[in-house]
Amino acid sequence: MNYQVDTHILLWSLFDPERLPQGIESILLDEDNSIYYNVVNLWEISIKYGLKKLFLEGLEPSDIFEELLESFYRYEDLEPFVAVGTHQLPLHHKDPFDRLLVYDAIYFDRTLLSVDSRLAAYRADGLKLISGCE
Repeated sequence: MNYQVDTHILLWSLFDPERLPQGIESILLDEDNSIYYNVVNLWEISIKYGLKKLFLEGLEPSDIFEELLESFYRYEDLEPFVAVGTHQLPLHHKDPFDRLLVYDAIYFDRTLLSVDSRLAAYRADGLKLISGCE
């Protein structure tokens, strides 16, 4: 199955796996699943790191990218039509990173892995979501 990760799931899986909900951890560990991340995740990490809202315990965002290159995660570029299409989503959530990840998951028919319960509102718009808090 194809999944896309919210940034906190990506970071927890790499550096704080005990925070992962059991169902999400099982999905990540299943080798039959394809788990995707994209530039939105990297951009969010970099911006929040620069704003001092994210602490990486002696690492920098470029180190995270190096970790991802060696991991099971699959990188896929953000398509321009996804970036320009997010205006079609209702404003259930105002975070631009989450809106891009939601629209990307909908467009490519992937299930989004996140513990952000606010994203459940997008199910009516076609989002498949495993929130880990249900």
